[in-house]
Amino acid sequence: MATLNATLPMLDDRANDDSAETALLDQMIRDARRRIERPMQLIRRPEAGVGIARTPLGPLLVAEGPRGLVLVHFLATGASAGSIVALRAKFDPIADANVASRTGNQVRRYLAGETSALRTPADLSLATPGFQRAALERLREVPRGSVITYAALARAVGAPRAQRAVGSAMGANPVPIYVPCHRVIRSGGAVGNYGGSPELKIKLLRAEGFAISPDRRIDEHSVWGHRKTKIFCRPQCHAALRADPERMLIFADGAHARHAGLRPCKLCKPR
Repeated sequence: MATLNATLPMLDDRANDDSAETALLDQMIRDARRRIERPMQLIRRPEAGVGIARTPLGPLLVAEGPRGLVLVHFLATGASAGSIVALRAKFDPIADANVASRTGNQVRRYLAGETSALRTPADLSLATPGFQRAALERLREVPRGSVITYAALARAVGAPRAQRAVGSAMGANPVPIYVPCHRVIRSGGAVGNYGGSPELKIKLLRAEGFAISPDRRIDEHSVWGHRKTKIFCRPQCHAALRADPERMLIFADGAHARHAGLRPCKLCKPR
């Protein structure tokens, strides 16, 4: 009995030692996990849900990441291999029918006139850093129902002679419609080119209130709004003719200009 009593404290000590070793091991594992979690986050690419949205503009290859839509590609205008390669460089594409359905529904409602239909935010992760991303970010400030010229957008970015570069940046826009490169036109009023085709650009502009002439120009009933003075005029107004065209937005009509916060010119009194 004396021997058994002497052995029990030894077993208790061993159990305590095992418990301490287990606790130490658990702490070491937690510490190691914390140390590697940050590098693993840098290595692990975020997922992007991918699908084909059916819209009045044709089928769109769309991809949505954690921060919003990263890709909208017009499938009818060409192969999508380059878009998929660009997507895979930063995201793990995962088939997602919900993304396709949601985006297709938003685009359909937008074309039908619902101004706030494009609810999914646009993420410019696939845009080239530097000039292109700066131009696209500035383009976000051009409201629905208005357009800006390539020259004016180049000036807004701080590169007034970079009109060609602006055109290239718009052509490579990874999220058209949601980042509205269809709202960039030529200085003479011509609609100009579009990645999805000029016809689709015209369809988008008409959905936003613009009347487009048969020769693909913005209708003469549009009004000119100055971004600094917040005044809008008829195109033939002397005040508009004296203003710097590279500081102007062209609105479909006075109602769109007023909605954007501009007031009518007292000289030409546009409606």
